[in-house]
Amino acid sequence: MKYSIDRFEGEFAVLQDDERNSMDVLRSLLPDNARQGDVVIFEDEKWRIDAEETSTRRDRVKKLQQRLLNKHKK
Repeated sequence: MKYSIDRFEGEFAVLQDDERNSMDVLRSLLPDNARQGDVVIFEDEKWRIDAEETSTRRDRVKKLQQRLLNKHKK
C-alpha cells in the first residue's frame, strides 16, 4: 500500500493512505531523504520512496495551484 508523508511530528512521520487514514511511523525507519509530500511504500520489511508517484502527485498539485491562481487573476 502507498502512503503520503503528511507531516513530521518530533521523531514520527504521519502517513496518510489514499482514503485519508493516518498512521505514525518512526522517522528513523524512513529513508534519510524522505520529506513531506513524498509517497512511500512498505515492502521487503522496509520503507522506500516511490519517486515516480511522488513526482506525478507533485506535478498534479502544481497544475492545480496554477489553475487556481489564474482563476483569481481574471
